Amino acid sequence: MRALSRIIIAGLILATLLWLRGQFFKLHQSILALDRLSQDGGLLSNHVHSNSTNASSTAVEDPFRAVMHAISNTLLNGTIENLATPKSGLRDTRTKVVVVAKTAKEHTQWVARMLPNWKHAIYVTDDRKAPLHTARNKGREANAYLTYIIENYDNLPETIAFIHSHLSSWHNDQNAAKALQLLNIDFVQKNGYANFRCHTTPGCNPAEIQPFRNKKEQARIDKHEAATENAFAQAWTDLFNSTVVPEQIGVACCAQFAVSRDQVLKRPLSHYIWFHSWLMDTSLSDATAGRVMEYLWHIIFGQDPVYCPKVWQCFRNVYDQWDVFS
Repeated sequence: MRALSRIIIAGLILATLLWLRGQFFKLHQSILALDRLSQDGGLLSNHVHSNSTNASSTAVEDPFRAVMHAISNTLLNGTIENLATPKSGLRDTRTKVVVVAKTAKEHTQWVARMLPNWKHAIYVTDDRKAPLHTARNKGREANAYLTYIIENYDNLPETIAFIHSHLSSWHNDQNAAKALQLLNIDFVQKNGYANFRCHTTPGCNPAEIQPFRNKKEQARIDKHEAATENAFAQAWTDLFNSTVVPEQIGVACCAQFAVSRDQVLKRPLSHYIWFHSWLMDTSLSDATAGRVMEYLWHIIFGQDPVYCPKVWQCFRNVYDQWDVFS
């Protein structure tokens, strides 16, 4: 009888341990989810979107997700606190703004929640009733970026970061909030431009855009890249007043970067107005025009046509992280 009781007790203990293991696994997965958050703005569960009227959007969290959300943010903030240096976006006190390009259906609640020490300028490209918006939904993120510069040219903060609406994506080396909080403001001010992506593919291995590539070689590359290459020489001529078109243009994708106010002001306002006019008036498709601009930002802001620092050098410069070697 005692033996049977011991077996039953042991079985109950084992079942309890297995149940607890499952619960801790779920907890662990929920915490890890922070770095994989999609563009819904976090672990918010039920969103009510604003319609064409002036109704504001609200969000409701279920209790479990609210707890996990708080734990995840605490862990991420602790990681950033440990990594951030005095010259990082988390601690540096110089004026700075993050400019976000989004559509009406994309959620950006994470910007205010996770970047409280940055000013925010969130531009909606397809809702002209939004507080900040573009005149037309054309040109992808380039439209929002240029609109911000044109509207604020005479009152720019010392550092301006331009990003997409999503917190995490395949083309981010780390989630956008972490990148902005770790951003080395000293490097941005010294170099004038800092690309948020350090890994060099796509964009740099080899240089992505080669306007004079022969047709046989071009047949082997991605169709979107080929369309951008075919459009690039004429676009360069239009945008930069017929100056010599580079043979190679390379930069790590995907049009998310920071610039200094001084670097922006090295070009007169008329240049940015012209770039924006070209973007609005070009007969190129929306995707191709946007990709052309994607491979021009680093040049617009003072860098060589091929701007492809080593991965380790980028992490040291842009994030002041010295333990990345590949």
